[in-house]
Amino acid sequence: MAHDAPVLVLDGPPGAGKTSLLARMVCALGDDTVWFSEPNARLSCGLSAPVHPSPAGHSLWFLRHELAKARAMRRLATDEATRLIISDRNHLGALAYCYATRTEDSLPYRTARDFYARRIAPELPQTVRTAILLVSPEQSLTRRGKVAELPRWKQWFDEGLLERLHTFYTDIAPTLCPIPPAIIDTDGASREAVLAQVAGVLTDAGLDQMARRLTSAPTPTARPALDEQFADTYTQLGGLEAFGHPFTSAFEHRGGTVQLCQLGALHRDEDGHTRLWNPLATSDRRAA
Repeated sequence: MAHDAPVLVLDGPPGAGKTSLLARMVCALGDDTVWFSEPNARLSCGLSAPVHPSPAGHSLWFLRHELAKARAMRRLATDEATRLIISDRNHLGALAYCYATRTEDSLPYRTARDFYARRIAPELPQTVRTAILLVSPEQSLTRRGKVAELPRWKQWFDEGLLERLHTFYTDIAPTLCPIPPAIIDTDGASREAVLAQVAGVLTDAGLDQMARRLTSAPTPTARPALDEQFADTYTQLGGLEAFGHPFTSAFEHRGGTVQLCQLGALHRDEDGHTRLWNPLATSDRRAA
């Protein structure tokens, strides 16, 4: 019988707890899982870069990236070594931004939704399951310290934008998922309660053992430092401005070493080459 690994997508507004959740998931599920970090146009290059440095250009880049990711997921899901694929965001993030932003040069939401319906939806694996982590705008701001750490992150602290994102993820996003999503309200919920609900999604996908491993995963106690083996590449590719902070320690993965950051990931293969981690590029186990 053909192998077809489940796909779990985590999405939701800023401050909902996705990054903290992913850090615990990596501790529990490391090498059994193919990890897609949050897409980042600032780290792209060549023909894959945004065609125009505007909100519309970046939104189109994200949508094209999600199309490529959907195709890669279909390929990677057939790898016998892959028990699970986990993605930090998918098309929902791009659509949410188009719905919530009010800039004059933004991509119209209807255009973005039509791109999803015509191009992305037909390519998504049938095994995609989604967990939407919700947070109120007030809690989102409180959890993130109310002030953007870098100027370019300032838009994600706009209360009006956060309110519209909340509406999108509550009322619209569930209609844009191949399988009805688990919607997890994180306001007032403990990390253990959120983790248990996500573990329930894995159980529904037939991954009982991985669900048990997840609920017993240790809680990271502090933000991990960047591993020394990635320091030069991290700096050359833009440092904090491009990657954000690391949220996992470096871990062994499919013959190499990976460290996940908020906006990207770095990979060192068994030959000692360090580069951006890109599961879109190939289904080869050493690069995935």
